[in-house]
Amino acid sequence: VISAPSGAGKTTLINRLLKSDENFMFSVSTTTRPMRSYEMDGFDYNFVTRDVFLDMKESGEFIEWAEVYGNYYGTTKKEVDRIRKSGKIPLFDVDIQGTKNLRASLEGGVYIFIIPPSADILRERLVGRNTESDDQLSIRLANARHEISEYSIFDYVIANYEIEDTFKKMMAIITAEKCRMNNMESTIRSILEGFNDYTT
Repeated sequence: VISAPSGAGKTTLINRLLKSDENFMFSVSTTTRPMRSYEMDGFDYNFVTRDVFLDMKESGEFIEWAEVYGNYYGTTKKEVDRIRKSGKIPLFDVDIQGTKNLRASLEGGVYIFIIPPSADILRERLVGRNTESDDQLSIRLANARHEISEYSIFDYVIANYEIEDTFKKMMAIITAEKCRMNNMESTIRSILEGFNDYTT
């Protein structure tokens, strides 16, 4: 699970991870926000109307959902099942609310939080995107402060000074997690069985 305040570099890091490690598959969220010109329905998000989203929520289709900047976002049980059946590791892109909900509803998981190196640098990055009005910019910065204050719900926190260095740190975390004892048990059992030919 990867989370970050808006403008911290999360999307770039997720795209790099998906290209570099085929064991991961992106979990496509469902949202009510308008589709942007460069996005594809069903690839970047599953875009639905507000009424459809609320119906899905009422029927219990989401393992987590949240309202962000007036739009709804959610992860469906169906999407997680699809990824697991493929043998891949689900990769989630969620906000703080989504992170809390995933922790409560999913077993396991590694939670990584990407933060900007400073408020000034985050503001520069958001201004550089040229997608927010002054009011929207103020809201995003206020939300970023709140999100960063919730850092303790994550397993790992990386300050994104430079994208290449941040990506290396993220990959180091993933490599270390793969070597955790509980993730190595099937490999260990297989190795131990190989000793049966040599011991009595």
